[in-house]
Amino acid sequence: MASSPLITFKAGKCAFAGRKVTPDPTPGYLYIYTEDDLPHLCWRPRSAPANVPEIDLLMFPGDASFHPLVKNPGAESVESPTSGRIFVLKFSSSSQKYYFWMQSAPQHKEGKLGWFSARDQRIGQVIDALLQGEDVDVEREAQEIRESGAGDDDEDHGDADAMEVDQEDGLTRQETGGAGQGATGGDAREEGEATDPSPTSQDTNTIVQDFLNSLHSTQQSRTAAQQVDIPFTSLPELLTPQTTLSWVTEATPAQINTACTLLPPELFLLAQESASEPSSSDPDPSPAAGMAAIEALSTEQKKEVLRRALRSPQFTQSLGSLTVALRDGGLPMIGEALRLKVHHGGLIEGGSMPLGGGKAVEAFVEGVKRTVEEEEERMKE
Repeated sequence: MASSPLITFKAGKCAFAGRKVTPDPTPGYLYIYTEDDLPHLCWRPRSAPANVPEIDLLMFPGDASFHPLVKNPGAESVESPTSGRIFVLKFSSSSQKYYFWMQSAPQHKEGKLGWFSARDQRIGQVIDALLQGEDVDVEREAQEIRESGAGDDDEDHGDADAMEVDQEDGLTRQETGGAGQGATGGDAREEGEATDPSPTSQDTNTIVQDFLNSLHSTQQSRTAAQQVDIPFTSLPELLTPQTTLSWVTEATPAQINTACTLLPPELFLLAQESASEPSSSDPDPSPAAGMAAIEALSTEQKKEVLRRALRSPQFTQSLGSLTVALRDGGLPMIGEALRLKVHHGGLIEGGSMPLGGGKAVEAFVEGVKRTVEEEEERMKE
């Protein structure tokens, strides 16, 4: 972690399966720090070192929101549909969501565990404002939040230490408050789904977007949309951070080097610069300089660059853009651009129209698998 946290509060992570949000009882901290002028939202167990977050998400201003998971939006009393106070982190560039439950002591006098006090709501508002890129006087906000939690009766007023500012060394472990083991239930999908992602980088995304712009004005697109569809996962749901980060951990040095060549050279130039003595000159962004930076970094340093790229919202957004393009009939063009062995060229069997919907995504995944298998066989010969 490059700098001290801007703000920290006591929170646990949650698991989401089906229609249930279930809290992990591990005491933890949710916090924000900045690096290269971009915020990172992180979570770590309270027993873990401050510089080793279990979750580290690079956030782009305006791409994510952080709000309470509420039972009745717009109601005067803000209450969770669960038996705990849960916040949901949603991205506008993908359907990925994270859930966190407050572990500070609740402030409701009658013991309602799912009730968000004014203090709880303000903590969420400060986090959300930072994610939107707004200028926030964090120290003043944190002081006011602490004061709102202080009082003569801690049972009534809750935990005055719910929020911290730049005090990682002084954070203390607290086991109580928040949701508890029974904080399950609630339909997270009542919050609404994220908007369709849009591409922000070049290469495949540019090809995909150009194709979509022309495709949507053609009869071909309408015909593809009318195909009988099958349920199939999206690429962001298939290539989750857990899956991709596990691959990075187990990959060989040769595989890591190959993966590094697919990323912008600036990422490795920045990594090289941060690992060496500060320089007054701007890094050379040329591909040759990028390759030199890759060669200069250790395998573990390269893995860290890959991990950060795979955790970034841009990666998830690109996967979402590609999924949209495939479902809208772009498989033939995308398969050709990526030189994939797609069955029947991505067209409907016995016809000349492109596959669409879930069938197209499934065919794309199978095409990637077939291409990799044939390449591996070729290299063995």
